[in-house]
Amino acid sequence: MTLHRHLPRVMAALFLVAVPLSSSCAQQPADVSRAAIFEDAVAPKVAPRGYDITIVEFADYNCPYCKRMHPVLKALLTSDPKIRLVYRDWPIFGGASVEAARAAIASQWQGKHAVFNDALHSASGKLDSAGIRTAADRAGVNWPRLQADLKTHKSEIDALLARTNRQAMAIGLSGTPGLIIGNYLVPGALDLPAMRTAVAQARADARKAK
Repeated sequence: MTLHRHLPRVMAALFLVAVPLSSSCAQQPADVSRAAIFEDAVAPKVAPRGYDITIVEFADYNCPYCKRMHPVLKALLTSDPKIRLVYRDWPIFGGASVEAARAAIASQWQGKHAVFNDALHSASGKLDSAGIRTAADRAGVNWPRLQADLKTHKSEIDALLARTNRQAMAIGLSGTPGLIIGNYLVPGALDLPAMRTAVAQARADARKAK
């Protein structure tokens, strides 16, 4: 897979610099590939019927820039029903971030990931165990079921987090948020106009490649 790096500037201009993934991950495991990043079976997703572009988000629930990005992504998905979003939890801000990521991933087995993800991103201040529980209650997450799913799916969740960490490092991310929009890498947050510009560019490139 070859990614291009988007460098957002004032006026939402996007400059493209080629970044070949193969050269940055020569020593990485085989699970670092476009298919592995985009199609991970355990990673939560929003996948509307007929989507034509995929955004992959590497995020941490205790990252302030991720919190700012969350409403941007929600607005983008609301206005553009042909975008698939793949959530790749990359908890790099410590133990509470890992706890929140594991809980969010586990919530998908009771169909609550979308609302729990919203609640975690909307929490004020730095998340801790109490804040995670409060967000779960706000989202209507069945807490005993969540604890059971955390145990039942522990190996799947831990393996997903390990894969995501390897992949984030391989593509050159040094922090959160990080986005892949089509074939473009965005190492940082974008506002809504810049996000729409990036999506339009990725779609145009996909059409040219056909």
